[in-house]
Amino acid sequence: MRIAFILIAAAAAAVLLLFAVCAVVLNQLICLKTVRIPDFLFSLIAGNEQPQQSEYEIAAQKAHEYFKTLPVEEPELNAEGILRAKLLLPEKSNGVLLIACHGARSSAEGEFALEAEYFYKNGFTVLMPEHRGCGISCGSYMGYGTHESIDTYRWLRYAERRFPDMDIFLLGVSMGAATVLMMSDMPIENRVRGIVSDCAYTSAWNEFEYQLRVSFHLGAFPVLHICNLLCRRFAHYSFRAASPIAHLRRARVPVLFIHGTADDFVPYYMQKELYDSCPQPKELLSVEGAAHARSYFTAPRQYESALNSFISKYSSKFQRR
Repeated sequence: MRIAFILIAAAAAAVLLLFAVCAVVLNQLICLKTVRIPDFLFSLIAGNEQPQQSEYEIAAQKAHEYFKTLPVEEPELNAEGILRAKLLLPEKSNGVLLIACHGARSSAEGEFALEAEYFYKNGFTVLMPEHRGCGISCGSYMGYGTHESIDTYRWLRYAERRFPDMDIFLLGVSMGAATVLMMSDMPIENRVRGIVSDCAYTSAWNEFEYQLRVSFHLGAFPVLHICNLLCRRFAHYSFRAASPIAHLRRARVPVLFIHGTADDFVPYYMQKELYDSCPQPKELLSVEGAAHARSYFTAPRQYESALNSFISKYSSKFQRR
């Protein structure tokens, strides 16, 4: 009897420990404020070691300084809390408005400061939502495209009212790319002319499963299943529901897919899976040697050329400069 009690107690302790570990993992995945984890564990995660980091930091610092000199408004929406955005207004519009969505734990300026000079000097109006759960907007959890796509649709309606004569394109990076792809089957085709997806994942479940396998040599069971259970309980969404590829199969507008060939965070092969799933006119840009979310930094002229070409093809109002 005593041995049975000890075994039951040990099993219960093991289960509690497993759930505690999963709670920490979930915190790292969906919360802006994360529990500090040892550096040796953090360094194992694919994509955390970025090539050309010092060069990138120098370029990013200059870009942030330039961004602060630009005419940027900060509109707000009230939607189950306050949503905020950055709105870049050029001196002379080229007829196109970009709704640009940032990635996880990033921000409008953090994600798009490098592109800001290109946007501004070429006449793009750029609305950059600050996603719920990422900082200056409301919310406690990131949704990997679930609530971000709904919120960005609200920003789309704001843009339609404020800029009724402009063609609109959706642009996103990483989680932001997942966000705009998850809008691809919404009723957007009357105003949105196309979508630009930069390094999107096929689904949050597939992305986290990949990270467990590549970084920690673990299978999805039981960690990912428990994390998903906890996410459903506290953040009210499932990792499987954060599935750009499922929405993309019913896409209503053309899509340009961009991905770096050296991306080991959101793996490069996911670009092909997304591309093959899209029933609308589509294009590919693979940036040789670019790490995660670094395609513009790695090859800015190539990136700009692909973007200009795509927009020119699907916008009758684009005044190219």
